[in-house]
Amino acid sequence: MQPQSNYPQSRGYPASSYPPQSNYPGSAARQPSGYGSSTGPVSLSAPGVAPQEDEIDLPPEGTDAAGASRYMNAPSYPAPPAGPAPYSQAPMQQPLPRLGPAQGNAVAAVGPVAIKPTATLACPIVSELDRWLADTVQPSAMRWFGVRVAEIKQISAYSCRGMNGNSRAHISEHAFGNALDISAFVLADGRRVTVKDGWRGMPEEQGFLRDVQAGACAHFTTVLAPGSNVFHYDHIHVDLMRRASRRLICQPAAVSGNEVAARAQSRSPYASARDSSVTGSLGARKSTSRKREEDDYIDE
Repeated sequence: MQPQSNYPQSRGYPASSYPPQSNYPGSAARQPSGYGSSTGPVSLSAPGVAPQEDEIDLPPEGTDAAGASRYMNAPSYPAPPAGPAPYSQAPMQQPLPRLGPAQGNAVAAVGPVAIKPTATLACPIVSELDRWLADTVQPSAMRWFGVRVAEIKQISAYSCRGMNGNSRAHISEHAFGNALDISAFVLADGRRVTVKDGWRGMPEEQGFLRDVQAGACAHFTTVLAPGSNVFHYDHIHVDLMRRASRRLICQPAAVSGNEVAARAQSRSPYASARDSSVTGSLGARKSTSRKREEDDYIDE
């Protein structure tokens, strides 16, 4: 049961049978809700606009849009630079090359002379060794012994180290394959002339080694033999070190093999240690009055 209101019910007015007038002349009158509506689909045409004016002339599907061709040749903006790839996607880098002479540049012989053991040397010193053997070593061997040299014994070629084996010293020419230490010469008849024993050995051995050392001073920029320092008592060191001063090092000073052999023959088979012209393995103490230049190093 609903409560009754004390107000009188409002009087209903009949709905107008005419649609309301529009405030804008010429515009289509708005149809009231439910007026003349059909149960079919709603028209998509805008009211008051002719159907042909409401159509957009679109190209057929699958063809270029109208006017798109004028944008085809327009310059495009450059692509931003690509950032570094992640570490996991970075390409594998090639290994860095070895220092010193190229791999596989092993020298087993210089001309007809074998080098034992096989030495790893740079190309420039190989060429100079060939000229030294042809110009000096072989003629000296024929003169003093009547046979040629067939083999050279070497005790150090390419070796990445400091001078005289000191890791804190200036880097050695051996580290570049630019030096060779020769300890003995083997003749074709099997005789062996060692630097350690022959330097103060028989007269013919002394004469041969002195001629060989003097000839080396004409081919190499550094030649160190017994008597130069304590490190070279048993071998002859040759290298092609380039110095800014262009100074050549030949120690001990070159002496004719004839002169040394004659002195040795006149006294005894072995040279006297008191003879200043024949330098022993230790030699005299060097003067330190001359200032050492920056590149004036003596290699081993």
